[in-house]
Amino acid sequence: MSGALHYREPNRLAAGMLAMAVHGGFLLLLMFGVHWQNRAPDSFSVELWQSLPLDEAVSMNEPAPVAVPKQEEVATPKQEEVPASPPPPTPQAEIELRDRKVVKKTPPQPSARELHRRREAEAQRRLEEQAEQRRKAEQARVRDEVRAATAAEVGRYQDMIRGKIRHNIVMPPDVSPNAEVVFKVTLLPGGSVLDAVLLKSSGNPAYDEATERAIYKAQPLPLPTDPLLKKEFRELRLTIRPEEK
Repeated sequence: MSGALHYREPNRLAAGMLAMAVHGGFLLLLMFGVHWQNRAPDSFSVELWQSLPLDEAVSMNEPAPVAVPKQEEVATPKQEEVPASPPPPTPQAEIELRDRKVVKKTPPQPSARELHRRREAEAQRRLEEQAEQRRKAEQARVRDEVRAATAAEVGRYQDMIRGKIRHNIVMPPDVSPNAEVVFKVTLLPGGSVLDAVLLKSSGNPAYDEATERAIYKAQPLPLPTDPLLKKEFRELRLTIRPEEK
């Protein structure tokens, strides 16, 4: 028992000394830290220079070194992604697409009511066209009748004028029955002769002069009472023959 206790005593002495050393070091550390915090800051002085030293001026004039980017910092251009082409359509898809296009292009069929309305409108349009054609034909027929009636009335009054002039001719001797003379006669509204101009001689001066005298002697010449027909008698081209043919 005493031998065991005698063996443990050296270890206890070492441990005690180690503990005292650690506490002593810790105490010194505390004292040094407090002394360092209470220490006044070091003073410093500033010198003013009128010009930089030669070495520093040369170093400032030298161009600044160009920073070379690191290998990993250089951006590599991205390659554009090429869109993948769609797969070719299958025959069934082409048929469906074509059928859809045909359906879109085909206009909607009108209803039976719409078809009936269109047929009635077309029939009405044809009736109106036929009525317009008949109206124009009737107008043309009336114009032709009026023109023919006017020409007939004008011819009738011209025959009356020629007969009255012929009745007043003092026929010279040796006048051929086929002789004819043409005068342009200008009339006043009352039938008086304003002027008579010889347009074509009969070849017999005596017959020409006798006809001219008869024109003035026969006035007033007969004129129609219709104002529209009177316009046709302002100037007359009269052919006078010895005998009426």
